[in-house]
This record gives sequence, structure tokens and C-alpha cells, in this order.
Amino acid sequence: MNLDDVVASPDAALACAAALEAQLGDDSLLTVGRTHRSFSEVLADRPVHIAEVEFTAADDSRGTLALIMSVPFAEAVERASADEVLLTAARIAFEATAQRLGELASVELHIGAPAESDGDAVRQSEAEGRSVVYPFLDGTQPVACLSFSLERADADAGARGAPGTPDARTTAGSASAWSELGSAFVLADVEMGVTAELGRTRMTVREVLSITPGAVIDLDRSAGTPVDVLVNGTLIARGEVVVVDEEFGIRISEIIPQRTASV
Repeated sequence: MNLDDVVASPDAALACAAALEAQLGDDSLLTVGRTHRSFSEVLADRPVHIAEVEFTAADDSRGTLALIMSVPFAEAVERASADEVLLTAARIAFEATAQRLGELASVELHIGAPAESDGDAVRQSEAEGRSVVYPFLDGTQPVACLSFSLERADADAGARGAPGTPDARTTAGSASAWSELGSAFVLADVEMGVTAELGRTRMTVREVLSITPGAVIDLDRSAGTPVDVLVNGTLIARGEVVVVDEEFGIRISEIIPQRTASV
């Protein structure tokens, strides 16, 4: 996978959410929502704190990660930090995100020093179609967003515009990638059946008819093995069983890449 593919999948966002959960404590459970084009779509006009960090890769890719946090969530993260500084907590989350990005894209990423932001750069990137935004949800309530902005350096320096001006081909390519990503959500409100599969086994009709209350059925998986998550019978992810408000849930640990049929 290259970086373009990686940022269009939720794996790195899941790593960021897990890092924030670890700082907030064992009772915290953040889920990652479907992508949006801007953080204002998620957090509306709520006051926010924004932390940004730039990253670079050995293949000359570069980009920006931004954590946009509602004020109550930012204050909780700040209090949970060892030195009660928001940027310290944000750096831990950014490092986890960059590490996961690098693992998935098989490239080493380097991040700079996080800084607080007024959000202008994030909004500009969103306006140019170069960003993808993952909401972080506490239950059903959005509390923060992780924004990816990715640019790829053009090998032909002469094809670039004036310093500080985005290369037209780079920007157009990124915008096209995010447009394709957004098109995946045309049917986003269509309901589908989601099942979690603990394991399987094969039994004869005689064995099925002999099942009684208290009987134990051996499955084809050992304890601790991730549970399969299927949508309409198609495996899309694996995860671990958790308990949320006295109900079972699945914490997603792996997204299964889907093959695209060739035309």
C-alpha cells in the first residue's frame, strides 16, 4: 500500500484513537466514524482546540496531521497527560498515527514538533480537496476529528509553480483521490446486516439433534483469537469482544482489504 491508499483507510485513525484511549484511561472507548470532507461537518460550530504536526517520508511524500478536539475532550486529554500539556498528549497520539502509517505503507515517517493552530491551514486544505477527516466518537457523540492532508513532491521541480504554491498536478491528483473516496458514501445510509462470528464447526445431523441445554460445542478457534466481523456475509474486519454499557461490542483491530474486480 502507498500513503494515498493508507490515509483512505481507517487503520491509522484507529491507532490514533487507541493512543488517546490509553491516555484517558481504561474506561474510555473511542470509535472511528466514516470519513468527512471537513471537521466542521462533524463538530459544527462547537469551540475546538487544534493541534497540528507535519510529517515527511523517505519517498518525498509529505503531509499534515491535525487533531481537532472539542473543548471538553481537549481538556480531558490535557488533564490525562503526564505534564498536563495538550501538545504533549497530542504528540503521543501523532507518533502512534505516524508509526501505523509507516507500517502500512512500508515507509519510515518523521514528524515535526506539534503546534497549536487556529485551523486556517486545515480549512484551506479541506477547501482544496486535499484532506480526509475521521471523526472520533464517544458513544454516538463526536468529540474530535483526525485530519490527514497528504502531498507528494513532484520529481520535476521545473513543473512547480512559485514557492509556496501547491503543484497543480499534485493538488489535482489528491483532490481526485478524495473525490473517489467520497463517492463510496453515496449509499452510506443503506442498512446492511452486520454479524460477529466467534467460530465455526461441522456437525452431523445426528449430533445436531442430540444437542441439549448445557451441551458444549467445540469451535475451530482458540481463546483470544480475533472475532470476524461480516457485512452481508463478507468478511470486512476482525476485532476483540468488549463490553459497553453491559452489552457486547467489537473493538476493531484489523480492516480486511477488499479486492476490486477488474473490468
